[in-house]
Amino acid sequence: MRKGDQLVLAEWDRATRSIWDGLHIIKSVIEAGATIRVLDRSYIDLDTPMGKGFMALFSAMAEDERERILKRTNEGRRQAKARGVKMGRRPKLKAVQLAEIRERLANGESQVKLAESYGVHRSTIARSQA
Repeated sequence: MRKGDQLVLAEWDRATRSIWDGLHIIKSVIEAGATIRVLDRSYIDLDTPMGKGFMALFSAMAEDERERILKRTNEGRRQAKARGVKMGRRPKLKAVQLAEIRERLANGESQVKLAESYGVHRSTIARSQA
């Protein structure tokens, strides 16, 4: 940013997830001689100590909300795992296919040819050897 620039944000809490991030952004903008305009909080003005304080307060509130979201998300994951829900991507290849691939590799077939045969990337075939 340069002197006279204006950083326009739809929402302040989308720009920062912690009070330290918020303070860093505020400091960087002030040092550059620029300003911040927050569309959903038109009363925030970096030219006043109160405006800077509001921005710091909203950064702290955003951090608190993020921590609550993470807590709820982790609790939901824990409950899902307890119910037997499997997390993450589904494997590209089934156990039977992996066994076939290992056997075919042992017989000298190339990884590239096997990748084409199974419709996967060569690196998937390479990882199947482990």
